[in-house]
Amino acid sequence: MKTQLLCYLVWLGGIITSHTQTVTTFTAGTPDDAIILDNNGNIYCSNYMGDAVFKFSPVGEVSTFISGLISPNGLAFNTNQELYVCDGQGNVIHKYDIDGNLLASYPITGHPSGIVKSFDDESMIFTLYTGSKILRLAPDGTITDISVAAELNGPVGLAYDESGKLFVGNYNDRNIYNVLANGDLEYIAQVPTDGGAYPNLGFITYGQGKIFGTSMGSDKIYAVNPDGIEDYVLFAGSSQGNADGDISEATFHTPNGIYYDSTEDKLYVTDFGTKNLRIISGLVLGNENPDGFQGVQVVPNPVGDEFEIKTSLPFDETFAVTVYDVTGKIVFENDLMHIAEKIYTSTWSKGSYFVHIKDKEGVLVKQILK
Repeated sequence: MKTQLLCYLVWLGGIITSHTQTVTTFTAGTPDDAIILDNNGNIYCSNYMGDAVFKFSPVGEVSTFISGLISPNGLAFNTNQELYVCDGQGNVIHKYDIDGNLLASYPITGHPSGIVKSFDDESMIFTLYTGSKILRLAPDGTITDISVAAELNGPVGLAYDESGKLFVGNYNDRNIYNVLANGDLEYIAQVPTDGGAYPNLGFITYGQGKIFGTSMGSDKIYAVNPDGIEDYVLFAGSSQGNADGDISEATFHTPNGIYYDSTEDKLYVTDFGTKNLRIISGLVLGNENPDGFQGVQVVPNPVGDEFEIKTSLPFDETFAVTVYDVTGKIVFENDLMHIAEKIYTSTWSKGSYFVHIKDKEGVLVKQILK
């Protein structure tokens, strides 16, 4: 019933559009850590508890890209499609060509963990887990400090937003920060945990205006507002498991690696507990406008205490709006909604909501986050 409420709309004589976010699983290989994609859509996942990096083709073929490492951790490509691999306990970063041939190795003390290509040049930005630093690896092998801030506590996750703002996440205390140009850290949020064997923040990624982080001990994924303080919502997950299907019902087992694919609007997640690669398809958080409703926006999104529906179309003077929470409960309903009339949300709980907009053309569904 829940899936029907959120993802299925009865034909109303016009154009019907909805977005379904679903979770599927690749069970081949034993991926449990970082994730990256190459320019051809191949997915690379490291196996920290093993010795390999696995390659998943777009059609699902799985192969071992490289092996013989000690504890492969963070992964990142440069613009030449050369893959950098952090071998954490090996205290080295390796660079490989697209065929898996070793090009260079950079010995680094302090357990290199996460890595991302610099926003501005061909340098690689990486974290030291035990060294609690953020460093820069230049193309010529030179290593320099970016941040040695005291707040760094086992940093692993790194991500850039579309403007080049750098974020870092601590594995140990689950804190997420914005890394300032002078190396200082600006606090954003602490991702919750239910404890367990891994009360940690795995990796982070950025997409559609949000930072996504994996809470390993909670078996959950959180979406964090990078412009707020302690402004986060549960995005996916509940009890520990490996159930696929609609995102409202899918479960995860100690999720660790996470990567947002902007070309496909997908999130890739590695489950540390089951060594599986999970794929969340149909990710919708923004203001996509399918055919029949071009120019319709719900703004702002994420919402604060209010939002409104804007359009450049000659909409009916009035239209119907219904908003559901993730359980299918109606939290707002107005059959004679005027364009630009505000919808107030101050009494709503934080989380995901689905806005159903109906006019003579049919129904449009948009997901919002509060």
